[in-house]
Amino acid sequence: FLGSRVHETLEKLYTDLEHQKKNTVEGLIQYYQSQWKKHWSEDILIVKKQYPMKNYQKMGEQYIKDYYTHYFPFDQNKTIAIEDRIIIDLDESGKYRLQGYIDRLSERENGHYEIHDYKTNSRLPTPGHIKNDRQLALYAIGVKNQYPNVKDVQLIWHFLKFDKEITSKRTESELKKLKNDTINLIKKIEKTKSFTVNPSFLCNWCDFKPICPQWSHLFMLNEKAENEYISDTGLQLVDQYIVLTTKKRQMKLDLYVEIEKLEKAIIAFAEKKNVEVVFGSKNQIHIKKQERYIMPSKGSTMRKELEQELKKHGKWDDVKQLDTNALNKILIEHLWDDTIIDVLKKYVQYSKHKRLFVSTKKS
Repeated sequence: FLGSRVHETLEKLYTDLEHQKKNTVEGLIQYYQSQWKKHWSEDILIVKKQYPMKNYQKMGEQYIKDYYTHYFPFDQNKTIAIEDRIIIDLDESGKYRLQGYIDRLSERENGHYEIHDYKTNSRLPTPGHIKNDRQLALYAIGVKNQYPNVKDVQLIWHFLKFDKEITSKRTESELKKLKNDTINLIKKIEKTKSFTVNPSFLCNWCDFKPICPQWSHLFMLNEKAENEYISDTGLQLVDQYIVLTTKKRQMKLDLYVEIEKLEKAIIAFAEKKNVEVVFGSKNQIHIKKQERYIMPSKGSTMRKELEQELKKHGKWDDVKQLDTNALNKILIEHLWDDTIIDVLKKYVQYSKHKRLFVSTKKS
């Protein structure tokens, strides 16, 4: 939200300059404040609760003041376009195309173009991050195609919090490699059939929870009336599972059979609904697939033969004298050549099953 309001204000600054109107810094701050008031909503999430909305508003004001002071009277270059839609052709056939929007495109002198990007990041990037940044480099490809007199394109990031600009350039060979890498990435995305979830604290800001197998059951519950909510099969299964597992230490052996039935029922429910997390009223259960290779027992003939194969292929040190966890990682993630992997699989037994992990449901 803060970044959008600052972008709008800088867009106004340069749009007005194109029309021979030079704003005062006070006028820009007034415009920024009006945009803030116009777009502000109580639904906007403030992550760092110790800083109220006013603090963030003042941060934006400071960014604009610093930028104004730094670049006044704004005659360093000639603005060519503001918030300009750029088309990036990655190949000559036009099959692979991208589009983007440049914050500001300028020309410093004849044929020497500059792509400006405004950032309100709380941290400065590393040199490696700037060197590998794809966004502005892709924009450079678009600019080179769109403007025939281009001699070179400078990439400029304005890190407004620090009143600092960072510049970079890309060679023709680097841009050619970027085109090829991007085309290969597009092909990889198009071929992908399974998209593995990656749950983290960022889930709290994700708009795709209703269709994500990690969260969709919770949304199914929220959409139900109270009586339907309570009677939800998944919720009842999880609640009953939690009751039984809480008493697990005091249970007699015959109750373990009931838990096992519930585990199978929860897994079956999850498979039927195509979800990976089943929610109860106060808890949730993650169903996780686990793959593992079982190694031959110590002292066995197969164990000795496996050790000989590892030494023969020069891999003995890699698995720390047959460390089972290290070897499992190598086999599951296919970290060695196929030839060695195929040899190892002759000596191990593959196991695949599902496990339940219980956690408290957050509001």
